[in-house]
Amino acid sequence: MSVSILKVLNLPGWNYKISYEGVSILAPTKRDATDLAQSYGEALSETAAKIKGKVRIGWRRCKQPIEFYGWMARAPEETAKNILRSGGSVFCSQLQVPVDLLCRMVNAAENERPISIVREDNRKQIIINQPMADMLDTPPEVAIQRVMSRFWLPEDLAQLEQKLRENSQITWTYSAGLNERSWAILTTHFEIFEVEGTWYRQGTCLSTPKLVPIPPRAFAPA
Repeated sequence: MSVSILKVLNLPGWNYKISYEGVSILAPTKRDATDLAQSYGEALSETAAKIKGKVRIGWRRCKQPIEFYGWMARAPEETAKNILRSGGSVFCSQLQVPVDLLCRMVNAAENERPISIVREDNRKQIIINQPMADMLDTPPEVAIQRVMSRFWLPEDLAQLEQKLRENSQITWTYSAGLNERSWAILTTHFEIFEVEGTWYRQGTCLSTPKLVPIPPRAFAPA
């Protein structure tokens, strides 16, 4: 690992160990872990490549650590194409994927809950995991091309975006379209984040969808 990373890891409250699986880092808080990942993502993925293992960043009571793998050190375009070809549990329509967004893709792939990531500038859903594809009952290659404003009532989407401007993370119960044939009540944890100047919205569904009648104004053109 680089000298700058080691300086951080030697600060009070930090700990790390090396095993046959790779490097495990224990951060003082989730915020510290996130800051380390965002500041040194490239160096951490290069470390994973050198040791032919992974670098895991956790924190106290952490349920989902941040993980870096050697393949993240490759060109983002190559990595995204490999993910798309893998037939695995995460799907992405964006071929130029920054490392921080790749980390979220890996976490989504390993998560049992339905997860999607939407670009805020065009409201296009660009990433989903397999549980989300199953919940939407939609082929992944279709779901990752959707402009999501079409699957919301305008006033509900405006309320969500207002809430996220006031607080970067919220849990909210609302109704939205799963696909062109069904509408449901959902409870989702939303988080807005920035990667290299672009804002994204991640949604992690926390409930089983409850189907309701499709509202008369639903599925308006995006």
